[in-house]
Amino acid sequence: MYLAAMLVIGSCAFILLIATRVAHLSQMASDAQLPPVVPGTRQLARWAAVVVVLAMIARLAAQTYMVGEGDFSMMMPLLRTTFWGWGWLVGAASTLVIVSALFFGRGGRAAWRVTAAGTIGLALSFSLTGHAAAAAKPVLFVMLDCIHVMAAGGWLGTLLVVTTIGLHSVLALPAGNRGHAASQLINAFSTFALLCASTLVVTGLVAGWSHLHTFSALWTTGYGQALFRKLVVIAMMALVGAFNWRVIKPRLASGDTIPLLRKSAAVELTFGLAVVILTAILVGTSPPDADDAMPAMSLHAPSTFPLTSLHTPT
Repeated sequence: MYLAAMLVIGSCAFILLIATRVAHLSQMASDAQLPPVVPGTRQLARWAAVVVVLAMIARLAAQTYMVGEGDFSMMMPLLRTTFWGWGWLVGAASTLVIVSALFFGRGGRAAWRVTAAGTIGLALSFSLTGHAAAAAKPVLFVMLDCIHVMAAGGWLGTLLVVTTIGLHSVLALPAGNRGHAASQLINAFSTFALLCASTLVVTGLVAGWSHLHTFSALWTTGYGQALFRKLVVIAMMALVGAFNWRVIKPRLASGDTIPLLRKSAAVELTFGLAVVILTAILVGTSPPDADDAMPAMSLHAPSTFPLTSLHTPT
């Protein structure tokens, strides 16, 4: 589910930021422009949106089964009276916006902007149904976690679209234009990816510290160990990205380096997939401060209770 959501986020970023900038630079320099990338990107985002829809349904069914101990009649109380249920409803509404824009929109920039707005709501839903909602300052940490999710999609999701759609379009150009077009594409992506990676580091460190409090908790608690494994893989992924930025990108003008770039990007994406898997494990691991939070399984708590008391961890 997280990978599919990141892909939708990345598709929006690619169309609204990366491809637009490359087209603008090409027009200014009177260069050969990339072939149309919107149809392929839209198709990719559509498939990802379908996966998100199915995952949202499965997630609700699994949570209902867990909370209701097999009694699915508890679904409506779960949605009406728990923080988790409210967060899921935000995600469901956002998914509906994404699907409507991708499948019924005309594919123009307006439709992509609507899709992007939907991805923000979807990221917020992940935060509302995750550990951030049970933090000491839920509003602050939910916002930080939402930004964290969007930054992850901006880095990993956009990298996937650049690798599969962007570089494929570059290879469709005449041989003499490929190097310059690839250079423009990677330059535009690198600036955006660096911003996303920096945001990931800052928000991730703040979120991690909010749950661990001590450095030793990284190896003395289950949550800390899961977080540490994720940090190690992220560091390896960042090293591959730095190699692409510092070594491969300056050589792209020749055009012969594009195959090497695609291989290196595939390695970076492999690490990215590992990060997504480790993130799913981390989400399912209770932080060491979870015992300090109020129990969240009550389905009959009054609506006047603090929102954190209605949170159901996943």
